[in-house]
Amino acid sequence: METLKVILHTNGNDKCLKNVVNYPIGKDQVLKEGFGIDADNPRNAYEQFKIAAHFWGNENKTPVFHYVTSYTEETASTPEQAMELTKAIFKPLTDTHLAGIGIHEKQRDECRYHGHTAMSPTDLKSGEMLYADNTTNYGLAQRMADVTGKPTQLIVRKEDGTEWICKQKFVPHEDE
Repeated sequence: METLKVILHTNGNDKCLKNVVNYPIGKDQVLKEGFGIDADNPRNAYEQFKIAAHFWGNENKTPVFHYVTSYTEETASTPEQAMELTKAIFKPLTDTHLAGIGIHEKQRDECRYHGHTAMSPTDLKSGEMLYADNTTNYGLAQRMADVTGKPTQLIVRKEDGTEWICKQKFVPHEDE
């Protein structure tokens, strides 16, 4: 089963933003890509997140979302496959939100490759905020199931470190 983990940083500060933006593009990844950011320079990427939030007056709101997409060996047996799947899952958001994606290789249960995505909550075109509510999280989990063609488990890691595991399993929609 594929897994989408949402890590909340609702009360995150500048240090949190710096760490989360750095993680996908700054270390330990086998592949990385930026969407509206300088993926080769985590410091620049951090500044780009800050500037976008400031421009729209969102600097005192959620600074970043951190998503982890884990793929079974059957779904993504190479880092390139994991990157393509991750990009497809987040495509609706990366069209209007700053993001950095990094693919890491680490065996976890039945998963070898996983993606870390740092996503700016600020929509660059409208200034509207993205929220980690059920509408957004369920939509992303369903999109992951549809993109991978495999059932997906949704997990939300709260600010206090506890995790909520969604009882619903997201299954791919049938082609009509």
